[in-house]
Amino acid sequence: MKRALSLALVLAAACTKKSPPPPPPVEAEASAPAPVTIDARGVAERSCLSCHTMQMLEQQRLTEAQWKKVVTKMATWGANLEPSEEPALVAWLAASFGPDAGAYVFPLRSESAALDAVAATPDGRYAAPDAGLDHARALYTDRCSGCHGPEARGHIGTNLVDRPFLYRAEELARTIRKGRGKMPPMQLADAEIAEILTYLRSLR
Repeated sequence: MKRALSLALVLAAACTKKSPPPPPPVEAEASAPAPVTIDARGVAERSCLSCHTMQMLEQQRLTEAQWKKVVTKMATWGANLEPSEEPALVAWLAASFGPDAGAYVFPLRSESAALDAVAATPDGRYAAPDAGLDHARALYTDRCSGCHGPEARGHIGTNLVDRPFLYRAEELARTIRKGRGKMPPMQLADAEIAEILTYLRSLR
């Protein structure tokens, strides 16, 4: 009887004893952020082709170190390029236009096609306006000089003095209104484009 009572007391004590708290849940390790993929060719089109042609890039045969110097220089000159994009751009340029890229083959076109590409076309709705050059110069200064320079000889944007495209009004108007490279589209009226063209054609 005593033995049974002792056993019952032991069991009761065991039941009333608190169990150890469960271990805290293990937090899942935070997954590393997905790497950011940079479209290096797109960066080149945006940052390089606003001033240069793709043909000029394709002719180069530079090492990665040489491309890095070029990209760094262009960035200091105001190229539309983020620092985080530079390594991807350098790698793409070196892989595409490095010493192992092979000889560059110049695209050929007929003499007539080359002349047609730069021949003057009718001004049409962009014909010279009646307004004088003073008003046209002021309009250029307000809308264009920030990128193309006060004398239109280039700054961030290209030189606009004595260029064949000044005599292809429809094409130039399309570039102005749609943008090109880092040049943003600008919604200018036909008369405004005509004035700017007249002013630019007067420069030598």
